[in-house]
Amino acid sequence: MKKGYVGLLACASGILIGLGISRLDLTGYLEKTQEQEYHPVERKVPESVESKLKDPKQCWLCGSDERSMMDYFRKFDDLGVICTNHWYVMDMHIRNHDEDGNLTGPQGNGHMGYTGTGEGGCFFHTEQMSNYGISEVSVDYGEDSIFDVKKVQNHLCQECLDKLVESMEVFCEETQKPKPRDLVLVDFQTLELYAIQEHNAGYFIRDYYVEIESEEDGVEVKAFYCPKLNNGKKDGE
Repeated sequence: MKKGYVGLLACASGILIGLGISRLDLTGYLEKTQEQEYHPVERKVPESVESKLKDPKQCWLCGSDERSMMDYFRKFDDLGVICTNHWYVMDMHIRNHDEDGNLTGPQGNGHMGYTGTGEGGCFFHTEQMSNYGISEVSVDYGEDSIFDVKKVQNHLCQECLDKLVESMEVFCEETQKPKPRDLVLVDFQTLELYAIQEHNAGYFIRDYYVEIESEEDGVEVKAFYCPKLNNGKKDGE
């Protein structure tokens, strides 16, 4: 009887010791795994390059090259989205304006459109309610949607090229090269560029507010005309 009792105690002690060792080993394993899975990230932009544009007046952003369309869009008090790899400029048309940039009255009940930038490029779906100062642009990423500075190196002056590269900020591991999407938001009046990447949530740009929502295979950009009010009125009214 005593031998059986002693054996039972020894068996139970062995089980408890085994459980304790297992728990200790498991804790160490989890700590080690967590250390392995943690990778610090940092803000990065692609490497700067030298512009190969011979005539700065033909710059696709600040110049007058007909292929860029920016000479036309700069007449508008509005915002746009640029797919830089194909240099496709999408006017968000947040406010009603004519082709000369003059503000106009109500123009129907809104506009919806679909367009693409070519094979491998981005695909745009737009919903513009300019009568209310609202515009939404949904962009589906294409196979060729990672920013490639070589595709604009021959077409932007050095100042605009540096500005574009700087706007392509992303957060990635310190051992990885940045791979930003080839999309930027542009203010047609100031030509300032704003990043449209996964970590961007929104911007206040002059009289406009922009919301950015990243999706699995694209991004949604919503813009609103909402000027700052002073005692309920826009400054200057």
